[in-house]
Amino acid sequence: MEKYTTNNATNALLNFLQEQSVRQVVVLTDSNLDALYPHYLDDLAQHFSVEKIVVPAGERHKSIEQAKAIWQQLLEKQYDKNLVIVNFGGGMICDLGGFVAATYKRGVRCVNFPTTLLAMIDAAIGGKTAVNLDHIKNCVGLIRQPDFVVPADVQLLKTLPQSELLSGFGELIKYALIASRPLFDELLQLDKLSAECIRSEWISTCVEYKNKIVAMDPEDIKERHVLNFGHTYGHAIESWRAALGQPVPHGVAVAIGILFECHKAMQEGHFTKDDFILVDKLIRQHFEVPAYDEALERQLSPYFLQDKKNKNGEVAFVQLSEIGKVRL
Repeated sequence: MEKYTTNNATNALLNFLQEQSVRQVVVLTDSNLDALYPHYLDDLAQHFSVEKIVVPAGERHKSIEQAKAIWQQLLEKQYDKNLVIVNFGGGMICDLGGFVAATYKRGVRCVNFPTTLLAMIDAAIGGKTAVNLDHIKNCVGLIRQPDFVVPADVQLLKTLPQSELLSGFGELIKYALIASRPLFDELLQLDKLSAECIRSEWISTCVEYKNKIVAMDPEDIKERHVLNFGHTYGHAIESWRAALGQPVPHGVAVAIGILFECHKAMQEGHFTKDDFILVDKLIRQHFEVPAYDEALERQLSPYFLQDKKNKNGEVAFVQLSEIGKVRL
């Protein structure tokens, strides 16, 4: 049997669960990750009653139907309020598992154990849980903070497909642009993205910034909107491509959205041409960017109107004032 040695991440999880006097643990993961790491959390069974639930991989399975299937499995096993759900996976699993945990029996404890770059720097943190509805991203959900987020195990990044690594990199660029010019300058020096080049300090910078913003605005009313930079276009692109049956990873759509939103800010006089050239260089070096024309605008427009930041029918954007500084 393939076995994994304990590390800082698994030790932190064990310590948390033992401190909580837990009896029942459900590990929620997806089919791709379970194939790669079927025994990663085997040590939990030495201390707790553990059940694993494996859901099909892919954003299209972040749905009400999948949530219902998980609720039914929990009911069949007669899990009560002492349950802790461990979301072992990327952003899709953290969103779906968090939503299930927040709603089952009116709320049970949950732990996010991020396994992708996207989840490590963004999706596992902040308490946003949701499922998609009719190709609209995160249309149904609520904000409920996880009881614990396991520290990143960067070794897990080595088995990420390049598309998923790029997805996390798109969010990493976002954090650099809204919070850290030094981080942006480091990313600009990368010739080619690989798991080996991802530095733990980059992850820490993102986590610290997001935790700070979430503490200021846990309910996502005002200040937290800065974390949605690139997402007005990004979510529209993601939803549009999903409706076409041509899904694109979340962070890839965000990277493209960042470029479009920076161009919009430059046209409106809020962002300098020199800064835009640098952003354009970084994103085009790693991502394929479609031409933005009137035809694409028409196809994205219906999805802009579904954006969660909108109020009174007006589409809301987050813009940069300069690299490393953001304005609402």
